[in-house]
Amino acid sequence: MRAVLEPQSWSSDLSAFGRRNKMRPTRLEVLGSTREFDSDFWIEDGLLLAGIDFEVDQANRPQVEIMLQSASTKAHMTHSVTDVKRLSLETASGIDGCLEIEDSEGNLTIMRFEPGEID
Repeated sequence: MRAVLEPQSWSSDLSAFGRRNKMRPTRLEVLGSTREFDSDFWIEDGLLLAGIDFEVDQANRPQVEIMLQSASTKAHMTHSVTDVKRLSLETASGIDGCLEIEDSEGNLTIMRFEPGEID
């Protein structure tokens, strides 16, 4: 089931999402606003979700930061989406499958979870 999250609950919803999915392996994709093949970029595959934050920047724009880390090394990365316009969450049998974050330009960041154990 896919649900669009209400803006007034983004902070609490993302906080709960981060707790539920901490250390699950991810796959991060960004689609450009055209949603065409030439605007489809895989950023990473297999890093673990270390955390996810929601804040409002100095220009009063909603921002989401996804923090990822390697299971075997100290390597890490942060992916930020600014001027967020829509968040949706896909779940099946009570387990989160993917989070979609759309920005004001129509770019879509998709974080999927790879097969693996949930702590």
